[in-house]
Amino acid sequence: RTYNAAYSVSFTPMHGTPFLLDVGDLLTHSGEIREVEFSGAIDAAIAQARVVGPIDVRARLEGLNEGIYMVARAEVPVVVTCNRCLVDWEEAFDVEVRQLFTRQPDEDGYGVTEHWIDTEGPIRDEVVLALPLAPVCRDDCKGICASCGADLNTAPCAGHEVAESSPFAGLKDLLSD
Repeated sequence: RTYNAAYSVSFTPMHGTPFLLDVGDLLTHSGEIREVEFSGAIDAAIAQARVVGPIDVRARLEGLNEGIYMVARAEVPVVVTCNRCLVDWEEAFDVEVRQLFTRQPDEDGYGVTEHWIDTEGPIRDEVVLALPLAPVCRDDCKGICASCGADLNTAPCAGHEVAESSPFAGLKDLLSD
């Protein structure tokens, strides 16, 4: 008897987190595939970007002899701060996650526990890796004025070009040749 039927399920968690999935049926039928969709909040942030709302996940789970293989796509709402001018904007990131949940947890602890897999860790890991380290709002962003903090993209900042009181003012004479 072969179980290769693929079916889709909208998941309602029974254990308080949508990331915890019951895969008991897949563990007993190698080759069987199930597609699930769920939404959940995830805490992920770095200096210039942070997740700001629930993420939507579409996952394909496949039962294997070794455990459960998951291929998922997560749509992640993120607020990003420009590294040059400090302007915030919201953006949706599309993140792919691939994880093998072995019958014995791996060094990261991602495995099958009884008949459950917790997808939050691998999803959070990939989301954090997808967040930009030094984002800019646009390629020609001029940043902010070092003297007064004005956004140089919106208006020129006059009066700071001549800084005779600067400790580096004497270096100007070396460049005049």
